[in-house]
Amino acid sequence: MANGVIDPLYLPFSEQDLLQHFILKTEPGRYASYYVKSAERYARLRDRCRQGLSVTDMKHDCQIEKDERFWIAGCLLRYYHRPGRVAAISALLTRCFGPVPPVPGLTSWGECLSEDEDNLLYFEVNVPAPEEYVAWLKKHVGERQIVPYILDAARSAGGEYRGDLEGPTHVDAVLLNRATGFAVFFEAKVLSDISVGVTFDPLRNQLARIVDVMLEPNERMGVPLSYRDPRRTLLVLVTPELFRRAPHARLYGWLMQEYRSSPSALARDLPHRKDVDFAEVSRRLGWVTWEECNKVLPGACPWLRC
Repeated sequence: MANGVIDPLYLPFSEQDLLQHFILKTEPGRYASYYVKSAERYARLRDRCRQGLSVTDMKHDCQIEKDERFWIAGCLLRYYHRPGRVAAISALLTRCFGPVPPVPGLTSWGECLSEDEDNLLYFEVNVPAPEEYVAWLKKHVGERQIVPYILDAARSAGGEYRGDLEGPTHVDAVLLNRATGFAVFFEAKVLSDISVGVTFDPLRNQLARIVDVMLEPNERMGVPLSYRDPRRTLLVLVTPELFRRAPHARLYGWLMQEYRSSPSALARDLPHRKDVDFAEVSRRLGWVTWEECNKVLPGACPWLRC
């Protein structure tokens, strides 16, 4: 790593800096090795003249240039580690939701984020599947899956449908204030689209899945993520501006527009959730672009060629 940073452009932080932003269970080195190894491969081509090389020649070593994990880490770490980060993050959230947070009991972004030291940022957080959904799927998997071998796999040796038909949901980044319970789930995209189902439920799309875990308390996760208040949690989709201008080009474009404008669409895609004010949930969904992140905090995404 040159000068002790993982990559001078995409992730100008040390491996130890990065590790502070993971919920470490075991093998701490494993969490950062993906970033370090990717950056080492990129260094082989970063400063070379690449014109005339094929996409195939460059794709593996230059993965970092379209890697959501690098983009969200590089962008949010710049927000998080700048002096006066509350003001910077508040400005970004204002861009998404307006000046008044769409959460109960908090009337400003400064109030949501409270004291600077109470704000925590974590990457690649695995949030347990909602127990209510797992119980519901166990009863309905036969209606939502048509492939025989998958239906066979959904059953235990005794023939009953299993109670573990969905694993944890991966959230790209979580910003959490442990004093107020306020949190933001970030879902990052560069060129990829959202996934369109899980093994046992092909009707469950990735956005609906993240909204579902957003609405669920996380006592099982322990401190600090157990501080998160599901009523005070937002979801922010981060994408290139070109896909927000042409939302039809990605499934998340269609769904984000529908979920934000039609709460009944959320109810349709979360059929196990009853007595939920989906109009209120819709207001907690935001869409921001990498270009906007860079405009709110100049230099947050310095790799953008615009």
